[in-house]
Amino acid sequence: SMSGSNRGYQTTAIGSALDHQVIYGKVRVAGARIYDEATGTDNKYLHRIVAIAGHEIESFDKIYINDSYVNFSDIDADGNLSTVTDADGTTSDRYDDHVKINFHYGSPTQGADTDLIGDSAHWTAAHKLSGIAYMYIRLKYSADVFPNGIPEFTAEVKGKKVYDPRTQTTSWSDNPALCLRDYLTSSYGISEEVASVDDSLVITAADVCDQKNTDAGTIRYTCNGAFTTASTPYDMIYSMLTSMDGSLWYAQGKWRMKPAYWTAPVLDLNEDDLRSNISVSTRHSRRDNFNVVKGT
Repeated sequence: SMSGSNRGYQTTAIGSALDHQVIYGKVRVAGARIYDEATGTDNKYLHRIVAIAGHEIESFDKIYINDSYVNFSDIDADGNLSTVTDADGTTSDRYDDHVKINFHYGSPTQGADTDLIGDSAHWTAAHKLSGIAYMYIRLKYSADVFPNGIPEFTAEVKGKKVYDPRTQTTSWSDNPALCLRDYLTSSYGISEEVASVDDSLVITAADVCDQKNTDAGTIRYTCNGAFTTASTPYDMIYSMLTSMDGSLWYAQGKWRMKPAYWTAPVLDLNEDDLRSNISVSTRHSRRDNFNVVKGT
């Protein structure tokens, strides 16, 4: 039911002032194209940078080139692709020597891409893109390999690392309670003070989300999705709460959350608690069945 900025970039976005993308859990996303340059004889090479997230991520797991994909393990240390799998399951090496991809995970201390520095007349060591996870893609021109022009690149990504008050560590997680806590305390969210979040309820909620279904062996609740900073906090909090069918409220100076799960009743109500006997009306007149009349 979510659309637009609540789903992040589904295809490569182009613009002069694009919103950052935020990724929680694991999801396939596109990104923002922030740099293009052609080099070589007859502009043989196209160099492109696609920003995936405005924060550090855990990993790139799979890269899609149009509808075909390449597993991260099939990309060598130099960024060259060895095997691509098509939608019908067939494999080929058609992109060998024609597609090179380098990955940067968005560390605040990451350096500029050395391969692009070596090939570019404009990209320098000062272009670090600190705190931005991105792919540097180099394409070698071939009308046979790219008969339909420049392909669309998307990626299956494990997103942001979040803090877990249970272990007091920061690592990747698709736990909805931990992702929601991270959003509440992040600058692109509400930018709330950590002390203003009730971590005791976060811990309880995180434990509930991590429970396993005894029949299927699956986790009770997970949060996997992307959005851009154009989304309002109200929309994003509501969307994230749907992943655990939960509630969020502010009381006594703290944000508190609760996922949907069964709890033992604390009070029983019976007929002794009623002010009078129960009465049942089995039939209403047609006039009493309407409480609104609108003119046409």
